[in-house]
Amino acid sequence: LRLDALSWGKGAGDSGRLAATVRLGPNPAVTSLQVEAAGLTLDGAISLREGGGLDRLSAAQFRLGEWLDVTGDLVGRGAERAPAVEIVGGSLDLRRAPSGGGGPITVRLDRLQVSDGIALRGLVAELTTTGGLSGQFWGDVNGAATVAGTLVTTSDGAAVRLRSDDGGAVLRAAGLYENAYGGTMDLVLQPTGQTGSYNGQLMIAGPRLRNAPAMAELLNVISVVGLLDQLGGSGINLGEVEARFRLTPRAIVIEQGTAVGPSMGISMDGVYDIANRQFDMQGVVSPFYIVNGVIGALFSPRREGLFGVSYRLTGTPDNTRVNVNPLSILTPGIFRDIFRRPPPELSQ
Repeated sequence: LRLDALSWGKGAGDSGRLAATVRLGPNPAVTSLQVEAAGLTLDGAISLREGGGLDRLSAAQFRLGEWLDVTGDLVGRGAERAPAVEIVGGSLDLRRAPSGGGGPITVRLDRLQVSDGIALRGLVAELTTTGGLSGQFWGDVNGAATVAGTLVTTSDGAAVRLRSDDGGAVLRAAGLYENAYGGTMDLVLQPTGQTGSYNGQLMIAGPRLRNAPAMAELLNVISVVGLLDQLGGSGINLGEVEARFRLTPRAIVIEQGTAVGPSMGISMDGVYDIANRQFDMQGVVSPFYIVNGVIGALFSPRREGLFGVSYRLTGTPDNTRVNVNPLSILTPGIFRDIFRRPPPELSQ
């Protein structure tokens, strides 16, 4: 047996189980069909079109390995045309999904697993498998923040683009950052060919930072009183947030991150351990960025401003340690790298 569109097969020497109840006569049908073989489980029934050919295969359960467990139908579209797929419930794990070819897919999933800790719930999608799995989808990140997305199959796996009108809500729902609010988000995840591993690019326009204890401690150290007041009120306008990172099943490695607003500029790189919720980040805070940054752009390669304070954050979101190098504010941006370790490489 073989299903090329799902990269599944059972060799002639492998055992399996097939049980079917078949009705013969003027209106033939397979009223019950059960298959168990090579990691595939099917429990369903088949109706035929008048005159022959597949009308509908209805599956109360279709399970394949550890990546697919759904309820739905295969709908016949005539001779020499791949049937349409209608999924009405269940779960799919993109980290383990193969690419293939076939007909259109209408999907309603309870859960779509993107990576460890990040899943889309209540997902609705209109996809096609022609040339690989692709199409549009909508869902809620971990059931809390609505996103719209695009899925495209590449030679290394499924690439994902997510868009949202509330990037802060998406970051909070994903458990990545608890103190960001608002902002238009555009997130692209490119597969690397390794299971559950992506190269990512993130852009958020106009988010605000509120009630962040680590940032409050950092601003207190560098005595930026006005920004402290903003942090506890409507929030600090972060302007434009951009980041390049590597997402793996175990960690997020930020190679380069910046937030450039009218009041402050922040740079950041480091590692976030997803499972243990531990991080080790470093960067520079540049106060009064609207003036400081314009001049610093001529001298600093990281958009950090001419003058800024180097910092390091370690620990967990609930217990963060803040270390600041006060001498770094005397160092122009072009020489500031002497105060910190090299940023992590995306290959790590």
